[in-house]
Amino acid sequence: MTTQVSVISTLKKDKNAYPHKVFTVKVEETHISWILLTGKFAYKIKKELKFGDVLDFSTLPLRKKFCQKEVQLNKILCPEMYRGIVKIVSKNDSYQIVEITSKGKPVEFAVKMQEMPQKYRMDNLLVKHKINLKSIDRLTDVIVKFHKRTPTNSKIKKFGQPKYIKKKIDENFRTLEKLTNVSPKYEKKLVSFLKNNKNLFYRRIKNNKIRDIHGDLYLKNIFTNGNSKFLLYDRLEFNDSLRYADVAEDIAHLAMDLDFYGRPDLSNYLISQYVIKSKDYDLTKLVKFFMCYKACMRGKVVIFRIKNKSITKKKAILSKEKKKLFNLAESYLDRF
Repeated sequence: MTTQVSVISTLKKDKNAYPHKVFTVKVEETHISWILLTGKFAYKIKKELKFGDVLDFSTLPLRKKFCQKEVQLNKILCPEMYRGIVKIVSKNDSYQIVEITSKGKPVEFAVKMQEMPQKYRMDNLLVKHKINLKSIDRLTDVIVKFHKRTPTNSKIKKFGQPKYIKKKIDENFRTLEKLTNVSPKYEKKLVSFLKNNKNLFYRRIKNNKIRDIHGDLYLKNIFTNGNSKFLLYDRLEFNDSLRYADVAEDIAHLAMDLDFYGRPDLSNYLISQYVIKSKDYDLTKLVKFFMCYKACMRGKVVIFRIKNKSITKKKAILSKEKKKLFNLAESYLDRF
């Protein structure tokens, strides 16, 4: 991590480290990566981390592998946005971003993307009241089309079995227990629903609803001008078993996020339009179950970020997010 911090620090300050003209560099940080915004291109560097059996970026070869996987997965929905991977080499007591085929031993790898204006990110548009029912209607068309064509097979379908979904729930709450005190009511209700609705989950498998989905579909991972084109980017690349899932998980995550931003009208419209357009009428029976799970999962991610933040002001903002997410999860408990 020390080398990575040095790399990020250099790339933030040294505009000559890039293979193109750069005027300013802005760094955005998530719990698992850094994104360097240069105006023309964005470079995403994965953190040297390992989270149990869920995520492993602990070695340079693994980070290279998952950079390649990220590009491969996202080319399907965002072919123009994802340009490939680049390597970062040490040069003259500094660091340089070069093409993957260039000479030089890599100290790090990055995913290279066409940078999109942040004002077109869907969460930013929503806050400015630039997302309406028409926007959701057109977005739903894109998601339905994607779900129809994204693959399914016997290997993928097995992850729709209740025992595999329970494994995801178990992992989420075991990790949460290590980070904070969390009420057992969420896990208890989720596991109870799984146990009492096995026929529903097996019917989902039979009806080919378990597919290679987006896996991390929420407002921050969508770019749009608000009406026509939608870029659903940043598909979950680090663990296939989390991406091989019921299509309802994509809808649930996005619907939950719309609720998080105080727009239940758009959340309900998204669900209803998806059901109508996909003719997936069973989705209404389990979407709140997945929305509760997603809210708890997002709560876990926020807690990770709180643990890693040194700035008190940012910790306070994240703490409010955490509280809001678990309140949201609680609001779903009597709705499935």
